[in-house]
Amino acid sequence: MRLFISYARVDKPFCTQIVDTLDVHDVWYDHRITAGQKWWEEILKRLTWCDGFVYLLSRESVTSEYCKQEFAIAHSLNKTIFPVLIHAGTTIPDTLKDIHYVDFTNGIDVRAVKQLLNSIHLAEREPRPEPPPKPAVKSVLDAVQPPAADDANVIDEAAEALEAGNFDRAVYLLKAAQENGFESPYVDIKAVLKEAEAALERQSYLRNAEREYRPIVALVKRQRTFHIGCKAFIAFRNDFPDYDPENLAAICLTPILPIPEWCDIPVGEVIIERERKRVIYHVEPYKISKYPITNLQFKAFIDAPDGYKNPRWWDFSREACEWFKAHPEPLESKFSGDDYPRVNVCWYEAMAFCLWLSEKSGLKITLPTEQQWQRAAQGDTTNRYPWGNKFEKTRCNTSEAGIKSTTPVSKYPEGKSPFGVYDMAGNIWEWCLTRQIAPAPAGSPAGTQGKVTYIVRGGSFLGSAERARNGFYFKMDPVYRYFTIGFRVVMS
Repeated sequence: MRLFISYARVDKPFCTQIVDTLDVHDVWYDHRITAGQKWWEEILKRLTWCDGFVYLLSRESVTSEYCKQEFAIAHSLNKTIFPVLIHAGTTIPDTLKDIHYVDFTNGIDVRAVKQLLNSIHLAEREPRPEPPPKPAVKSVLDAVQPPAADDANVIDEAAEALEAGNFDRAVYLLKAAQENGFESPYVDIKAVLKEAEAALERQSYLRNAEREYRPIVALVKRQRTFHIGCKAFIAFRNDFPDYDPENLAAICLTPILPIPEWCDIPVGEVIIERERKRVIYHVEPYKISKYPITNLQFKAFIDAPDGYKNPRWWDFSREACEWFKAHPEPLESKFSGDDYPRVNVCWYEAMAFCLWLSEKSGLKITLPTEQQWQRAAQGDTTNRYPWGNKFEKTRCNTSEAGIKSTTPVSKYPEGKSPFGVYDMAGNIWEWCLTRQIAPAPAGSPAGTQGKVTYIVRGGSFLGSAERARNGFYFKMDPVYRYFTIGFRVVMS
């Protein structure tokens, strides 16, 4: 089908994208290079030539004089009309309200393209309306003129259009005046036209940026699609470096946040054994980091200007504040390597990292409870180890492996849990959110709290296979910073 595309020049970038999707058809659109009589004659020629009229509807195109005239001519010549809504908030003209439009306000997606192509295909299969006789066509074409440009007041009209932000009309008026031989000893019409074209180009840039930006914001603001959105935003910044009204850079780029790769853990139950007692716990669905937090990820927290040294990440408890005042600097990790687990981290530091990353990412990140940790390791089984009941030293880093140091967190794919979580047996102990409070010493004043410890799970490279079992645990003082202890995180 021969198609004529009508659009406002501010929408030209989007117009060219739609033209590319219609490459199976014979498509023509006005490049808006000139604005004189020859230009208008070409418009009329193409409107007579085409079979279908694709009207890209935006706030500018539905008020544009030349778009309205193009539509009126196409309608008078019995051309098949294909309205395409490209900008949300556009008021559909009364003349088009009875014609179903294709919605491209969410961008050029598969659904919208398919709908447009189907509409064109159906129109091709239907009997073509009889074209008006040549005298009637000539009558229609003779009755219309290009959008008016009053030579006497053209600069005044162009300046008014510029002031009103109608840059498309300003450019048209100034180009028409140029072709009509406008002269003035004082007014440099080329300079005015250059100003109008620059403003129109900027307006077009912003319109295109807004269209591409909107779906990225929707992805970034939702937990499940956060990573996809940030990746899209980084690519978007290459083309639109100065457009970010929602300040996505704060959470996607400054710094590049150490967002973990997540594993989905569905709802289920776990059995926790304590002193020969078995308690069944119901666990709601959540996500857990596929690997322990690495040196590289924790370094982002240390290096961030408002990261490790910001007191606000430590004010979650009085004990944490006091600890931070006494330990304002982190210890170095015992073992180097970006993809090695971060060790020498106490419980307070692990929690501070979670609070910082939560605020920066907009996600709800914390340490796993021991129930969550065990469910991620065990799944719906009662296995002793993440992979099964039989210990195999080639599946994890315990003392039996003889390595005597940590290993990269992705080294043991054959040791992953039923939900795909790595390194849950061996390599490092991992802090949990679950705490234990010992009874107060005998003779203590009423209300005295006993010693508080936190659960660690998973075993380490120095520990035996027995300590790497899914159900094995230790209770540790939250201030301990050992080269065998690190952590992983969960997101609710």
